[in-house]
Amino acid sequence: MNIIPLFGGVIFSALGIYVCYDYRRFNKNALKIKGRVLRYEEYITKDTDNIKRKAYRPFFEFTVNGSTYVVKSKTSFHSKIIPVGHYADVLYHKGDEENARLAEGNGAGLGILFIALSLPAYYFGLFH
Repeated sequence: MNIIPLFGGVIFSALGIYVCYDYRRFNKNALKIKGRVLRYEEYITKDTDNIKRKAYRPFFEFTVNGSTYVVKSKTSFHSKIIPVGHYADVLYHKGDEENARLAEGNGAGLGILFIALSLPAYYFGLFH
C-alpha cells in the first residue's frame, strides 16, 4: 500500500463528489431565464506544468420582476463561449439572484472528471 496516491485518490474523489452534489443541489430548484452576456474578464492562468493560458470570466445580466442583476460568473472558460451581446440561459434561485449561473457552464462534467482521476490513484495506492 502506498499512502500518497491513496491520499490523492481520496482528495480527488471527495472533490468530484462535492462538485456533482453542488451541481445537482443548485439545478434541482433553479429557475431558468434568458440573460445577456455583457463582457468578459480576461486573465492568465498557469497550469501545473507552468504553461500560461488565457481564461475568460463572463459578466451577464438578467431581469427578474423588474430588477436587473449584473453577475460576474464564478466559472471561467478557455474561450468566449457565448459572444458578447448574445442571450443565454441563466439559472438562479429566487431571493439569491446575485449567485446566478450561466447554464452553459453549469455541468457535472468537472466532478465526473475528478472522480475518474481518482481511480488510478486508488489503484496505485492500494496495489503498488
